[in-house]
Amino acid sequence: LPAILTLTIALLPFGCSSGTTGGSGTTTTPPPPSTANEWTWESGSSSTNAAGAYGTLGTASTSNVPGARDSAVSWTDTSGNFWLFGGETPSTQVNISEVLVNDLWEYNTTTKTWTWVSGSNSVPTGVAGRPGVYGTLGTASATNVPGGRDGSVSWTDSSGNLWLFGGYGVDSTGAGGYLNDLWEFNPTTKTWTWMSGSNKINANGVYGTLGTASASNVPSSLSFSFSWTDNSGNFWLFG
Repeated sequence: LPAILTLTIALLPFGCSSGTTGGSGTTTTPPPPSTANEWTWESGSSSTNAAGAYGTLGTASTSNVPGARDSAVSWTDTSGNFWLFGGETPSTQVNISEVLVNDLWEYNTTTKTWTWVSGSNSVPTGVAGRPGVYGTLGTASATNVPGGRDGSVSWTDSSGNLWLFGGYGVDSTGAGGYLNDLWEFNPTTKTWTWMSGSNKINANGVYGTLGTASASNVPSSLSFSFSWTDNSGNFWLFG
């Protein structure tokens, strides 16, 4: 479901109970309000396979909402807003049940609105996903965009940029398979940069020497891996 839910949790003060003490007749702190420990439906449809409402690229609206999807990737930025990219969505095409999309969305937790920020709002007829536009390695461009994919991993750096790695998706030629491309999205300039890895599917890893960094090292094509960011801002990837 393309829905956002929030959970509010309230705790009683230490040493207090929600009832009346036995014998003394002294009433202690009452229980928290009935809204504690409950979910709030914030956005999206209550039905399955709901279509997205994209609106205008770059413009927030209360009527905007991403379509239903699974295995998308997400981030939280330094302002506390939520970001969503890609995933697998239901298809309206004949003989293709699901397609891989490359749309990037931002959800403003203050205004409660979605903005379609980057990527496409459609997939070409006859293919299972939107191809990537890689541009030049290491160079940002307004036309750059990762291909449709699911099962990617993500990091957010200390400058608030959003990073994306791999997944199962569509490369620069439109072929589908496992990816090892690394991307950076700058929320200020609204541009993608292809930073590392191949622009083709199923690329092998280059391991180099154990414990030794090298500009030529790169992980293999992967999906549904695990990621961390350490206290120094370095990105970590496993499996």
